This record gives sequence, structure tokens and C-alpha cells, in this order.
Amino acid sequence: MKRFTAILALMLTGCMGTANLPPVKYYVLSDAGPAPRGRPAALKSRVLVVQATSVSAFYDSQRLVYSRAAGERAYYQFAAWTEQPGRAFSELLSRRLDAPSTSSGVRGDLVLRTRLEELYHDVGVRPGAVRIEVSAELIDGSGRLVGERRRFTRSVPAGEQNAAAAVAAANRAIAEVLDDIAAWLESPKATDSVARS
Repeated sequence: MKRFTAILALMLTGCMGTANLPPVKYYVLSDAGPAPRGRPAALKSRVLVVQATSVSAFYDSQRLVYSRAAGERAYYQFAAWTEQPGRAFSELLSRRLDAPSTSSGVRGDLVLRTRLEELYHDVGVRPGAVRIEVSAELIDGSGRLVGERRRFTRSVPAGEQNAAAAVAAANRAIAEVLDDIAAWLESPKATDSVARS
């Protein structure tokens, strides 16, 4: 009987402990920038398609990531994205550039490949900042690299040290990287490379 009572007490403690946990909050990763400007002028005569953004394994999750020290990463316990950041980023990029995705069935003269290298809330110094790094490259129809690979890095201060503030900063950081990619595709260097391909 004592053993049964001890097991019952443990089970009830587990249930009560779980009931006191806050629910997971889900956040939308969005483009906090200006309205989409459409296809970059340098590529107007070419069909540009956006390939699904690849993601390093740790960030290929719906969970929000934070860092307390250089070289360390962890997940927020009660905060998550509504979808994986790589998928959300490629949709936002496609919308910003007014370019279909490769999964749409449209064949392109040029394919924009991106990789989400990092997206995390750096809380090493309060209240911290959201850091994002995206690499990008243009590939022509034969699979050759057009121009040079680029890396886009941004750091946006967070108003507070919590998940909601991290999300707001992440959305601003995403908008800035989308601006940077659009500007890169508009640059004379990108135009010359495309013209020679």
C-alpha cells in the first residue's frame, strides 16, 4: 500500500507540475520592411526563380534560438515560430523579389540560392540583439555560378530580453537582409555578370 501511495503521489506531482507550465507561444516570421518593390530591374529580361532556402541543422526547427555566450546556442522553452525559418525566409524572399519559387514549376534563366546560416537572439549583453546571416548565390540555367557568392549579416537590437522582443527584432533583421539581397541583385556588378552569362 505504501508503494502504491508513493507512485500515486509522484504521478499527481507530475500532473500538477505540468499544469503550472506556461503554454508555448507561436510567432510569425515576417518582413517588417517596405512593400515589395518587384523584380530587380537588372533581371527584368530574365526569369528569376527562388530556390527553397537551406538551413544549417540546428536552425532547421520551429524553436526560437538564443545565445548567452559566444559559441553557445540554446532553444527558448516556450517560444516557437509558426513555421521553420528557412521555409518562411524563402517565401518572404520570393514575395519581395516578385519571383516564383522553384517548386512552382516555373523554369528560370537564373536561380537564386540562399542558405540561412544563423538566426538567433544574442543575449550575451542585455537586452541583446538578433543576429542573422544569410549566404546567397545566382546560378544560371546550366548550373554555373553567376558572379560571386555573397554573405549578408545583420544585427538588430532587441528592446527587451524576451522572446517577443526577439521576434520583433528578427522581423526587422529579416527585412534588412531582404533589402540587402534586392540591392545586390540591382547592383551594376550583378547586372554585368548576368549580361555576360
